[in-house]
Amino acid sequence: MEQQKTFGEIIKPYSFTIPDYQRAYSWGEKQLIPFMNDILEYYDRTDDDKSDDKNYYLGHYILEGKIGSNEYEIIDGQQRISTVYLFLLVCKHLKKDCEYYKQINLSPVSYDKEGLNIIINILEASGGNINKKLTELLDNTSTKTMSFIRMIEAVKLFIDAFSGEKKLPKLEIDKIDKYIDVIDKAHCSVACYNDKAVASQIFELHNTRGIALSETEKVKALLMKNVYINSENPNAEIEKIQNAFAGIFEMEEKASDVWLRGDLSLDNILMYHLQAVEDGYKNENFSLPQWGAGDNGSFEYVKKALLEKRDKSEIVNYAINVAEQFEKSMDILVNKIPKADSENHLIGDVLLLDKSRSIIFLLRAFRSGNPIENKLIERWENFLICYEIIYWNGYYYNAKAYRSKFQSIYKSIENGSNLTKCNDLLSRFYKGEKNFSYHWEHLGNNTNKLFEVEKKKWIKHAYGWNKTAYFLYKYEIEHGANYQIIRKKIYKNDSISIDHIVARSIEWKDLGIENYSENKEQADVIWKEITSVINGIGNLSLSTSSANSSDSNGLPSKHLNSFEKFGLVKTVEQVKFWNKPEEFASKISERSESIRTFINDKIINKKDIWN
Repeated sequence: MEQQKTFGEIIKPYSFTIPDYQRAYSWGEKQLIPFMNDILEYYDRTDDDKSDDKNYYLGHYILEGKIGSNEYEIIDGQQRISTVYLFLLVCKHLKKDCEYYKQINLSPVSYDKEGLNIIINILEASGGNINKKLTELLDNTSTKTMSFIRMIEAVKLFIDAFSGEKKLPKLEIDKIDKYIDVIDKAHCSVACYNDKAVASQIFELHNTRGIALSETEKVKALLMKNVYINSENPNAEIEKIQNAFAGIFEMEEKASDVWLRGDLSLDNILMYHLQAVEDGYKNENFSLPQWGAGDNGSFEYVKKALLEKRDKSEIVNYAINVAEQFEKSMDILVNKIPKADSENHLIGDVLLLDKSRSIIFLLRAFRSGNPIENKLIERWENFLICYEIIYWNGYYYNAKAYRSKFQSIYKSIENGSNLTKCNDLLSRFYKGEKNFSYHWEHLGNNTNKLFEVEKKKWIKHAYGWNKTAYFLYKYEIEHGANYQIIRKKIYKNDSISIDHIVARSIEWKDLGIENYSENKEQADVIWKEITSVINGIGNLSLSTSSANSSDSNGLPSKHLNSFEKFGLVKTVEQVKFWNKPEEFASKISERSESIRTFINDKIINKKDIWN
């Protein structure tokens, strides 16, 4: 069934569709630059060069279609064909008589058809600044998918390469015909199948033996393989898995502007799904799989689960349920959570506070009800905060108990039930009616006590705590900041950083001391006062990595532009008066006390939600 052909022999007689259950276009600069370098390596070879064994190889393709038809779905190879197609579109734009791209009859995933047509129309139109038009397309398309963005970026990269952009391979317009000849005559291997189940099986065999696939794609192939082997009706039941993954991939591509996902890759979402839900009936082991990939990753977890099934029907049902429940989890993350967050921003806040625990909690909770009702989300946030304050202050007993008790919270959200049982359990833990950990007793009282006992820690050592950012975020919201602005400016791209308002590496001259040796006594007094509180919460502010890098060595007043840009209302209000170096220590202490008062009054003693 497998044949060796040139690329031209493969694409010219047939039409190709990329099915929605395959990932949409995902190549970036890392793959595109080697593609261009390959073309440059082969375009000017002489006949003698072409006689050796180093012919340009443009990949392996697995196709599925009906007998006698010239229409095929691309099971494997769509990234290469799509890239060639985009490259040829650019060639046509730069050389008007270049019509080769029209010999490729390619239909992308359904949700990118309109976007690809827009790109084609822009490139086919003459005149105007093409890069400007493409940039405007990126800026103005509100419903763009991430794959559509990557297609535009690929086109821009090819155009830049032809324009002589220094960091890119140098492509020349007058050599376009030679580049196309390389593509047309490139060697390929192709395998065509007329059975969906067989094609998916070959894909699994071909791609889990050394060829890089994402963990999600490997799990998809593993599920289809097990259905193929064990089902009495493999085509129909494999189609159920394919339909589920079509929905998963489409939601992934359309989630580019959903800040709540942050840096969560689809592989990590799969890991959290398997921890929280798996095939829909999970009731234990909420910490497994431990990683997105590897020996303790999602693929190995699902593989082991399949091996433990007792009969063929159980295997088939498990495989289908994993796929369909994963699609449901994606719907919760991409659609339901953002909608609920617009009604109550604590939904998003708990993801900022503790992403791993809150994703498991929310994936289960949204299957059983609405966690913004009956104070559940308020209780979950406050419970996590109390836990973190106690843990940070070193008051803990038997770390394993924490894991098991959080597991009991997840378990209390039972499949198909409402959320009352979980709500009551959190309340009992908080009030000490049920011990979360042996020495904790009344969770609320212990939090309050330790907050006061460890006051110096907040004032002197808050910089090293990974939850400090969350308290600074809540402090800003309490004082009139717009949470959406802070999220978009700081949290969306996971570039959050903690800025020292009075920089740890501030220069003596910034402290008003031009000559240290002549003013040593004065300098040491000022610096000793500052360093005693320099890592305290009062000297810390939300920032981003780039802003922190550029602002870090300046005086506090030089940070104000960044603070204003990030929407940090209270920080701007306070820091604009930090002008005299001899007052820096006292200003830091004032801000520390202001933040501590807020935490005490509005967070720790938020007893109304527990009544």
